[in-house]
Order: sequence, then C-alpha cells, then structure tokens
Amino acid sequence: MPRTKGTPNRITASTKELLNEVIGGEADRIQEALSEVFESNKKDYLLIMTRLLPYIIPKATEATTNEPAERKPLSWFSDRALS
Repeated sequence: MPRTKGTPNRITASTKELLNEVIGGEADRIQEALSEVFESNKKDYLLIMTRLLPYIIPKATEATTNEPAERKPLSWFSDRALS
C-alpha cells in the first residue's frame, strides 16, 4: 500500500542520513584524492569539480509574473542624448 500524501519517506530519510555519515567520515580522504588529481591532471580535476557543482549550487530558476513588463529607459542614457 502506498504511503499517504504528505507522509515523509522513511527509507529515503534513513538513506540520506547513512550517506551523510559515510561521506562526512571520508572528507579527509576526498580532499586528499582531489589534491592528487589536481597535481597529476588538471583537466580531470576540473571535470570532477564541474560534475560536483550541481550538488552544491542550486539550479537557477526563471522568475515569471503575470504583470506586463514595464519598459524604462536605461539609467545611463539621458533624455537630452536621445533628442
């Protein structure tokens, strides 16, 4: 039987907790491994860092409104320059 809407998924929560403990305990080794990759192959290091960024930096979302866009002249232009 599926869980009811709004009920937290206990398996997912416990899995996240376990992974957090495992990764947290390996922080020194991860740093050491990244340093070794940096010293041996900077291209691979940058690829690894690029692949890790989505887990650290939130994805950008586009903000939308229902109101029409109000067009204003750019502030560095003066009305005299347009005449």
